[in-house]
Amino acid sequence: MTQPAKLTAAVLLIGNELLSGSVKDANLAYIAERMTELGIHLRECRVIPDEVDVIVETVNVLRAKHTYVFTTGGIGPTHDDITTACVAKAFGVKVYRDQSVVDTFKKHYGDRANEATFRMCDFPEGAELVHCKSTPAPGFRMGNVYVMAGIPRIMQDMLDTISPNLQKGRPIVSHSYTAFTRESRISAPFEALQKEFPQLELGSYPQSIDNQPAVKLVARGDDADAVVKAGDKIRDLLKDIGAEIIAMDVRP
Repeated sequence: MTQPAKLTAAVLLIGNELLSGSVKDANLAYIAERMTELGIHLRECRVIPDEVDVIVETVNVLRAKHTYVFTTGGIGPTHDDITTACVAKAFGVKVYRDQSVVDTFKKHYGDRANEATFRMCDFPEGAELVHCKSTPAPGFRMGNVYVMAGIPRIMQDMLDTISPNLQKGRPIVSHSYTAFTRESRISAPFEALQKEFPQLELGSYPQSIDNQPAVKLVARGDDADAVVKAGDKIRDLLKDIGAEIIAMDVRP
């Protein structure tokens, strides 16, 4: 029987502040964890500046490659918040001002509402708005592209709102073992193990625990039976070289 195509996603982090180091991203990990829960394979993340041509090109490249694209940042009230206009350009549509959101803003902000705040009421024609509890300013969906705020608390709220409407893939599970040893000792047998399980992601992550070299070996994928078998072989591999196993983790 032919296996269904994997659901894939890309994350697009937009903002000069991320590239300059003045702001540290706090969104990617949350999105990655949610994709794992949904059985969606997060395949790539790109961090790009607030530049029209770069945003338009990247949105079009990613939406053609993946089931879903999630963008964060650039939908606020300032001059460099250009994500909405760029997504509209990528889809070849105009930007409109949503009167229902304007009315919500006037009610929420009162006399503080001005043209800058009303910029957050602009959306590409045909967009589906993504409302959430933490802000009166919606995100939106265009096709398979979900545009969310850059502020982590609001982004998380938006993603939580979006998630029930996403397709769900086969559950992604993982088995991992952490042991006192050096990566060089497990390199060859671990490479052979990857060839034995090409459908899985096998990863080796060096660590230092109590000032001793350690390594975490992970088997991850949506073939649960294969993950269990690979996990058992990782355990046996570590035992065969006499490594002391100090932790084992199964997710979910």
